[in-house]
Amino acid sequence: MKKVRNKILLIFIFAAIVPILLVGSVSVIQLRNQMLSHYDEQLDAECTRVNSILFDITTTMYTSSESIISTQECMKLFGQQSEVDVTDSRYQDVTSDLTRLKQNTASIASLKIYTDNPNVPENNYIQYTPSFKDQEWYPVLSDKAWNHWGSTASTRIRQEYYELTLVRRVGTVSSRHSAYLVLKIDNNHLKNRMNQYSYTILSSINHNPVYYSTDRNLLLTDFPFQKNPKKEFYSFSGCMKLDGKEQLAQIVSFRPYGTKDMIYTCVSAGDAYSNINKIIMTYMLVLFISIAVPVFVISLFSFAFSRRIAILKTAMHQASEGDYNIIDELKGDDELSDAFTDLKRTVELIREKEAEIYRAQIHEQLLTNKQLQMEYKVLASQINPHFLYNTLETIRMQSLSSGNRDVAHSIKLLGKAMHYVLENSGTNSTTLDRELSYIETYSEIQKLRFGNRFTFSIVTDEGIRPEDYQILPLLLQPVVENAVVHGLEAVEADGRAQLHISVENDTLQITIQDNGCGIDPETLEKLQYNIHHHNPEDSRSIGLFNINQRIKLRYGDEFGMRIESIPNEGTTVTIRIPAQNINADEDM
Repeated sequence: MKKVRNKILLIFIFAAIVPILLVGSVSVIQLRNQMLSHYDEQLDAECTRVNSILFDITTTMYTSSESIISTQECMKLFGQQSEVDVTDSRYQDVTSDLTRLKQNTASIASLKIYTDNPNVPENNYIQYTPSFKDQEWYPVLSDKAWNHWGSTASTRIRQEYYELTLVRRVGTVSSRHSAYLVLKIDNNHLKNRMNQYSYTILSSINHNPVYYSTDRNLLLTDFPFQKNPKKEFYSFSGCMKLDGKEQLAQIVSFRPYGTKDMIYTCVSAGDAYSNINKIIMTYMLVLFISIAVPVFVISLFSFAFSRRIAILKTAMHQASEGDYNIIDELKGDDELSDAFTDLKRTVELIREKEAEIYRAQIHEQLLTNKQLQMEYKVLASQINPHFLYNTLETIRMQSLSSGNRDVAHSIKLLGKAMHYVLENSGTNSTTLDRELSYIETYSEIQKLRFGNRFTFSIVTDEGIRPEDYQILPLLLQPVVENAVVHGLEAVEADGRAQLHISVENDTLQITIQDNGCGIDPETLEKLQYNIHHHNPEDSRSIGLFNINQRIKLRYGDEFGMRIESIPNEGTTVTIRIPAQNINADEDM
């Protein structure tokens, strides 16, 4: 039976495993691309944010310093040919401007004007230097540039670090002396503004070593350009090796305001590839389990299935050879089990042919006896309902013969009502005129009981032909009975009950109204509830509940019955059903 097993496995592989692998592979590739795209979008947004911060800081520093070094007082002060007294107004104004700028700007780490003019006194913001070449910021200057951004080394707590530095040449009225404003950006300020997310951020200026990094191991290292930077702007997005591992990164650049320098920013997600790989591996594991479990299950099934086929084949071979001592049963509940059962039954029939014929005869006799018993019971219980109607008719004829016309009339009304009930038992529709005729008969029977204490009338709007409309049989009698028996029972005289028929918007509206004692609000509320939610153990208002349920089951929840009542004035019951023409609805 290996052929059957191999075919099952082969069909399963092509019908299930191959599509799962194709869908899973496409899904994995798409998932990876989507995650890479998501990280790219995040890195792009982070690069934009970091560049905006740097551009905002550099522009603010440039414009803020412009208001100091471009004044006539500053240019005259540092071009002064004679010694300047500390009380000089120009000296004090420049010093005040520098002090105010430093105190009001949190991003400034240090601020100082260096000058080779010995006539200008030194203070915290002005420093005399006979040679600019001895200063650490001087090498970053371009020969022709008046304004320049660079990175300069600083030392804090015996640790060297670099700071983003703006060097601006101060215009002087004398060509013999020069002055430079040196403004350094505080790295802690950059850290507080830029380090909001778990990304690695690097920043460099003019191809110099990294002056700022969220990873201390990357400070003062070469900026990770992935190709030769263009002359103007440089950008890169993709995989790069950073700090010894592959990372997803983006590099963008911008030119600070007022200078020709270029600041480069690199933002990388060190855990991007590891996170993506973890999700992909989880997905692959789920995919593997989704394939392995069905393969294992189908392997077990094919093994058990082929083994059962082998057992059935052996049993059939034994039967064909005349050996009827086959196994008793084949485990399972499928066509193979049915085939084995048929085989077992065939063998048993061959071996016990005479006994089976005898048992068949006994069984046939038992069936015949049982059939006779059932026919007897049916005949015994088959009392014709019309027998009662015919009996009433016989009594009526006897009353007429005896001259008792009142009794005969009463029996005639009762027989007529019973005939309608028997005729419509088991049916699901009748015409409105026949139902109204039955209601008139019922009202006459009630008048025999109540006499002249009440009058009953049926009013039909003009243009309505009751014989054209269909209605559920025996629908109106319980409502009329409630109006007469319960509504008018306490009325001694002038009781009135009216049944009014109208058609509005394809809806047949039947209103039964009486001028009886009415219903108090509390009882009316309970009655309204009972006709929609009747308690099986409570026999009160069961008739109205049945009517309402019959309407809703037949026509839908938008139709039904409504009860309104005013104590001591009367009660109105309104029934709404579809206005169905007897010729238009042949399914009723």
